[in-house]
Amino acid sequence: MTADLILYNGKINTVDSTDSIVEAIAIRDNKILETGSLDQLTKYQTRNTKMIDLKGHTAIPGIVDSHNHTGAAGTLLKGVMLFGAKNIKEMQARVAQRVAETTPGKWILGGGWIESQFEEYREPNRWDLDEVAPDNPVVLSRLFGAIVVNSKALELAGVDKNTPDPWRGQIVRLKDGTPTGVLYNEAGNLVRNAMPSEEAGMTVETAQEDIMRALKEYEKYGITTIIDPGVSTLRRYAYQNLYQKNDLNIRINMMPVYNGLYAAQGKDLTPMVENMGVVNGFGNDWLNLGALKMAIDGGLGSKTALINEPYLDGTHSDIPLRLDIEKLSDYFTTAKNYHWSVGIHCCGDKAQDIAVQTFADVIGDNLDPLARNNIIHGYFPTEKSLELMQKYNIGVSVQPGFIYVEGDIYFDVIPKEKVYTFKPLKTYLEAGILVAANSDMTSAHYNPFLVMYSGIARKTSQGRSLGDDEKVSRQDMIRMYTLNGAKLAFMEDKIGSLEKDKLADIIVLDKDILEIDEEEIKDIKVLCNITNGKVAFNKV
Repeated sequence: MTADLILYNGKINTVDSTDSIVEAIAIRDNKILETGSLDQLTKYQTRNTKMIDLKGHTAIPGIVDSHNHTGAAGTLLKGVMLFGAKNIKEMQARVAQRVAETTPGKWILGGGWIESQFEEYREPNRWDLDEVAPDNPVVLSRLFGAIVVNSKALELAGVDKNTPDPWRGQIVRLKDGTPTGVLYNEAGNLVRNAMPSEEAGMTVETAQEDIMRALKEYEKYGITTIIDPGVSTLRRYAYQNLYQKNDLNIRINMMPVYNGLYAAQGKDLTPMVENMGVVNGFGNDWLNLGALKMAIDGGLGSKTALINEPYLDGTHSDIPLRLDIEKLSDYFTTAKNYHWSVGIHCCGDKAQDIAVQTFADVIGDNLDPLARNNIIHGYFPTEKSLELMQKYNIGVSVQPGFIYVEGDIYFDVIPKEKVYTFKPLKTYLEAGILVAANSDMTSAHYNPFLVMYSGIARKTSQGRSLGDDEKVSRQDMIRMYTLNGAKLAFMEDKIGSLEKDKLADIIVLDKDILEIDEEEIKDIKVLCNITNGKVAFNKV
């Protein structure tokens, strides 16, 4: 047996059962032959073997982003990116630049903002956008649950002071009823529905373009596998077309949309599950099916998470009306009977209690060890939820990057002591629960090292700490973003660690993530990306 490629003189973090660190790794075709020292692996070397000297750099398994809305990300990347904009003037400058490149009347899209990132600490409004875009309709997505649009977009959508709030949505207004341009939840669809289908990415062709735009960007960050949650029929077609054309450069695990995904109750999708004909895990190494995607509540910053105790202002949320809670057991039972796992969005502790107890009731004594049921987000697990999750093998899909991008807002909506328990990674791990970390792009940045930093340091973009009690080790964070994510994708026997006979997905970093100063973690760059045994790029 000979090797096509040998990486050597590195610090290769295998993420195997003992977290072994080795010097070299040999690859043939798309699989790992062996890991160890260069002396051990020279037996695989021939004159045709490509040798890459890692020059002491650290290598880890390819990143498994286990919750990434790739199609929506591609739409955002096509538009105005607002991640990192420090104030509204900088936001305006980015919009103005796009206006200068765009013909009048053409829609301008973008997103990645949240009011806590701005020095002004307020939401942008229509008049901010009108200053730089008077003739183009502009739609900029907030990190969660809202958009801000300009006057032109409101005009084209027919939204004015006389427009009533839609069910499950809010038009933010001045005292006289004039819309400010900020639209929450279903209110955003008043403008989205006025957009041409191709602008909204609602054709198979534009969906394919959006997906590939995102995947090409993600490759730079060492992302080699993605779980895309809530994939519609249209996007499933788009993914299949890309696969058939051999265009996919990142492995895709699709979570089909199921009941409760949207902010308002929609069509009952139970018949889809009953008639799908295949189940999660179906597919191959490049494109396969994951668990069904559901949702109960909203988010914390928007005060739409279903929580046991009231928010600081005394309010409670009734957002679970996005699905009929009384039917949740039926939905889970249908999934179980047709051999599907479920990943369900639960931000508030009350929502998580409901979901976990329902899982427990439906599973009963018939625990399937191959199931990948999981709670998505899981901000504040109660002791009861933790106990049931461990007992019934229910994992959690977490997004530590939320700490960085919107953590400052949490102090305004819940008690400080509660903020310190937000996304308790350490508590989950100590309870013996599978924890898979991910970005949830477009609700946070897709950079996995910014996400890892958030879980390790627990600091917001403004430098505010969410406490030390729930910090996790760097090695635990790597495992959450590789092998544990692979488990949610039903692929842990193929990817997620660097071991013999696994697929060769390897990335090389410019800094040693285990040794550098904590603050440097978010700035790590990928020097080399090897996916499926092929070198995508190499800057070592």
